[in-house]
Amino acid sequence: MTIKVHPLPPMPLLADPPPWNRPSGAPAAPEAVGRSVLGNTINLFHGAPANVLVLGGVHGDESEGIFMAHLLLAEGCPAPLIPCVNPDGALLRQRWNAHNVDLNRNLPSRDWKPEPLNPRYPPGAAPGSEPENQALFTALARVRPSTVLSLHSFKDSLLEIERPPETLPAEINRAVDAFVGAVGIERLDSVGYPTPGAMGSYAWENDLLVLTWELKRGASHGELYALLPHALALVEALNRHRFVAPRA
Repeated sequence: MTIKVHPLPPMPLLADPPPWNRPSGAPAAPEAVGRSVLGNTINLFHGAPANVLVLGGVHGDESEGIFMAHLLLAEGCPAPLIPCVNPDGALLRQRWNAHNVDLNRNLPSRDWKPEPLNPRYPPGAAPGSEPENQALFTALARVRPSTVLSLHSFKDSLLEIERPPETLPAEINRAVDAFVGAVGIERLDSVGYPTPGAMGSYAWENDLLVLTWELKRGASHGELYALLPHALALVEALNRHRFVAPRA
């Protein structure tokens, strides 16, 4: 069976933030929350408790999300942020980590399965087995967020929230509506196919709200930079309001 992979993106794949100049000075010193399979440091910036945690680079070949995370950091992201959860994948230019595991199928949720539903999504030897996800758990324990904003890329840009609007606080719905309207994308409740061991399932079981922003694959640096004010506004709004999962 042929495994389909998307072409290399037209931008550098950066595992750690570049030394951009900022009027307010250099980004805050990071906190190392773990190391990858190949020993690369996984850094958390602004790691104090907050309502939202921003993630980039869960899939190493989705450099648009990594780049947006760098832009947020360079502009003084108002929330804790991991620019690249999967530095080995970014450096190897592949979706998976260096164990060839899809980190977004490796989380310890009840629906985790040892057999991949598709060769593109290998789940690993055991749920939560990968050091990159162990670093993510460390960051979650450090920040104690109620919301995670995960930056990915896809053929079409969209915002996926696996909780229906009626279960979310009005303030969060207003922030989401303003964001999708400003950037001209669709809000979806599901990606449309099963994703065992993914962040969505893990979030449901741990009372987290997860927003997955799929940026347009192949977007240029300039196109991504144009989205930065809207991204900052979304992060600021999410960080003002703590999500509380409704009880059945």
